[in-house]
Amino acid sequence: MTRFPMTVRLWFVRGGTLLASGALVLAIAGTASAAGAFTVGTLTQVPDKPLAATCASLVQQQTDLGSVNFPDSEVEPYVATDPTNASHLIGAFQQDRWNDGGANGLTTVYSTNGGRSWTLATRQPLFSTCAGAPKGGPGDLPRATDPWVSISPKGVAYQVSDSFIQQGPAFGGDSRILVSSSTDGGQTWGTPTVLLDTPAPDALNDKESVTADPTDANRVYAVWDQLVSPSANASPDGFLHTFAFRGPAFFSSTSDGGQTWQQGHPIFDPGQNDQTIGNQIVVLPNGTLLDGLDLIFSTASKSGRIPTRFNVALIRSSNHGTTWSGATIVSTLVDAPVSTLDGLPVRTGDVLPGWAVNASTGTVYVVWQDGSFANDGHAQIAFSQSTDGGLHWSTPVRINKVATTQAFTPQVFVSPDGTVGVTYYDMRNASALAPGQTNYFMVHCSASCTNPSNWTENQLDGSGGFDMRTAPRTLEGFFTGDYEGLTTSGTTFVPFFVLAKPEATHGATDPFSVRVGP
Repeated sequence: MTRFPMTVRLWFVRGGTLLASGALVLAIAGTASAAGAFTVGTLTQVPDKPLAATCASLVQQQTDLGSVNFPDSEVEPYVATDPTNASHLIGAFQQDRWNDGGANGLTTVYSTNGGRSWTLATRQPLFSTCAGAPKGGPGDLPRATDPWVSISPKGVAYQVSDSFIQQGPAFGGDSRILVSSSTDGGQTWGTPTVLLDTPAPDALNDKESVTADPTDANRVYAVWDQLVSPSANASPDGFLHTFAFRGPAFFSSTSDGGQTWQQGHPIFDPGQNDQTIGNQIVVLPNGTLLDGLDLIFSTASKSGRIPTRFNVALIRSSNHGTTWSGATIVSTLVDAPVSTLDGLPVRTGDVLPGWAVNASTGTVYVVWQDGSFANDGHAQIAFSQSTDGGLHWSTPVRINKVATTQAFTPQVFVSPDGTVGVTYYDMRNASALAPGQTNYFMVHCSASCTNPSNWTENQLDGSGGFDMRTAPRTLEGFFTGDYEGLTTSGTTFVPFFVLAKPEATHGATDPFSVRVGP
């Protein structure tokens, strides 16, 4: 959740045919290419659940304080597959985005046919006041952000939220990391459990994720970062002049299938002026946990400002998170924001690596947005892999197929057959007449993935693409999400992503899915 303009460079990111299920399927022909390549199925518009009308007085109160809401907009989706049933998927996304951080709530959907159609949960997680959280309940806060879903080996689904108050000094007010579970395939969700409540305005919980342990059906892990402001009255720009802020990684887990959770606590603190962001746990076949993250080092300059160095990194635990190692650096990350449109930047996942692991071999993969492959530093998609459990990593390579264009916000997932898929936005079709023209792509690789030529590309959205300038205009720029979703149904990939107009037909943005496979 980002509460302040990203131009300040604070590294927290707050952040056709109508089917019976209510899903709208757009009649776009599937595309097949050369032998060995994938076929792209029908683009499916995912149903959403606007919340602004259900809490009009609260929305008006925040609007009167200067915030701008985008009703019926959806951003930042995530998706997971049920290990007990490959046709069963659960997705979630921010609902009714605000310009200065978070949304009115999180909307959850599920599919029983591998993403061909989607249905709204009948009882949504009560992560916010607008979503129906009772007064005084765990989710009784105005906004929610950063949805993430995971499903255990016995089919229990877990979803997390960062629920918070926006207005106030420093970071604005209370922020809570909440987790809710579902035992009926995502149709209904239980009362959230509070993993950590931080009411002080000088501390911010941010960018949480949840991972159900594929090797132990009773264990689930949540991880996030927490930024600590120099004072409750510090301005956002104060971070660029102070030498007294921190950003440790926090952790909570359950070993009894979610009946009880540890209180959230720090597991890795890089020290004064330094921070983590984008923490995501993946589990190796032997049960070892890897917490992949962006490790940001800052050093004081003569001007008093604090330059930053970004590093794709990880920490590891061999005892279910009881103790953790120091950081292993995978690679430096050359920050590469996307060029401005109409005088505004495009907010992307530029400091958030994505991680995945092959459940059979234990090979670990990471992708990130990087500016080191182009002379002008424009955004490209970097890839690296480790075959020894994250101890050593291959030299990063560029895997997006058009080197001259901006490519951004990657996501990675591994199919059960070992095929690696990576999705991303791409602006190759932008022009002087259509500067915001954006499309969504996926590349996949089945062997020798450290060779860029072994990656094959497919376009996933409609042939016309969308205009990024129609996406919600946040303080940090035009926004579709700091991350997007990607999973598989069997050996078929199911990207779960957001498009703006004209492909979005309800609000400024809509969520979509598509099946991609051999």
